[in-house]
Amino acid sequence: MKRRQFMSNAMFASLSMGSIAGCNVVKSGSVASGLKDVFADPDQAQLLENLQTKYRSDLFEKFIPNMDKFVIDSQFGGFNCSVDIQSGEQLGTNKSAWFEGRGLWTYSFLYNNIEKNPKYLEIARKSKDLILKLRPADDTFWPTSFTREGKPLSGPGDIYTGLFIAEGLAEYAKASGESSYTELARKIVMNSMARYDRPDYDYYVAYLNAEAPKIPAPRVVGHWMVFLRAATQMLENGPDPDIQNIADRCLDALLNHHLNPEYQLFNEVLNHDFSRPENSFGDFAYTGHGIETCWMLMFEAARRKDQQLLDKTARIFKRHVTAAKDGVYGGYFRSLDNVSNNIWKLDKVLWLQEEVLIGTLFLAEHTGDKWARNCFRETLAFVQKNFDRDGYLFWPAAGDRELKVVQKNRAEHYHHPRHLMLNLLALNRIIDRKGRVSGLFG
Repeated sequence: MKRRQFMSNAMFASLSMGSIAGCNVVKSGSVASGLKDVFADPDQAQLLENLQTKYRSDLFEKFIPNMDKFVIDSQFGGFNCSVDIQSGEQLGTNKSAWFEGRGLWTYSFLYNNIEKNPKYLEIARKSKDLILKLRPADDTFWPTSFTREGKPLSGPGDIYTGLFIAEGLAEYAKASGESSYTELARKIVMNSMARYDRPDYDYYVAYLNAEAPKIPAPRVVGHWMVFLRAATQMLENGPDPDIQNIADRCLDALLNHHLNPEYQLFNEVLNHDFSRPENSFGDFAYTGHGIETCWMLMFEAARRKDQQLLDKTARIFKRHVTAAKDGVYGGYFRSLDNVSNNIWKLDKVLWLQEEVLIGTLFLAEHTGDKWARNCFRETLAFVQKNFDRDGYLFWPAAGDRELKVVQKNRAEHYHHPRHLMLNLLALNRIIDRKGRVSGLFG
């Protein structure tokens, strides 16, 4: 048995205290169920430490060295993510504004929270300098793509471009101590929300299908999700009434409008007035965004120390995870294209599996929820088996349903390290508390 498999098998046992229910049972009521001091059993303590070691190894012995060698552009700054993830061959030198903002966040967060290595701050600084060359003069969106040196190759992109850059700038400001970048991030977020609210806002949700109608000025779960994550992280640094208002609006839109009262899944797209479209979008639930959004809602509940919000969003999280599970081959589906007809996209994406891992470990840490512990164990087993592949420099970002054919042309430098870093921090806290529930919610 390979060492990687041995460690994984041992680690799964560490999170299976109580009966093994898997990810299929959703219980109502409070998520809190209590967690005894697992360090009363030395074997459990060792297994948790093994899990911590595996996360550190994935981050520091694989991801970071391979980013240094194959992705980071030391000459011009930024990230060349078009890489063959087996050979390391560079497949192109053009860069993406999405990926630049995401990489800026990754290395700034790494510096702020994991290791204050000046090299990480320098990588973030050079990325920041590169992307700011493309800053629009007005409230238009950043260009989607540009050359290695920073010359635009496209016109304005979409709302996500600026929001990812804002998230990266806000985290960089914490790392560098330069408050001007906090203000710039704040301005980008506020301008993006103003643009989103306009009746002439233009965005096409292309991930349903090619025949999906275009909805004027749509309301989109993915938009609220990124607004919420940016707002939550900014508010962790101190109060800001305008950013707080954005966070409040995100909660209201998601929980009171996008959440379908009949089947308790988020409808990805609504009309501008929050009514449900009378077309194919009316029965569309993008479960990947739903699951990702739920852990962000739970993180916001933690920031507010709001038990009621936690309980509600945890139930929604469990509902989405249960609905999206592939009971035949394991893992989770990202898109329920038609709820009534049970039509799914059957591909598997890494980011979704890792969103499940973030949310379940959060619940395990702060509430001791047995379902969450068991679901974390089961999902981690699936991810380790199917994505942590020998001979690959980076984990594949996606593949077919059985993951027999996987995507090999991109280094995933945001969702994957975010999962590793957030869960490593959680494991550090769990071990420091000797396995006890956090007490954050009383």
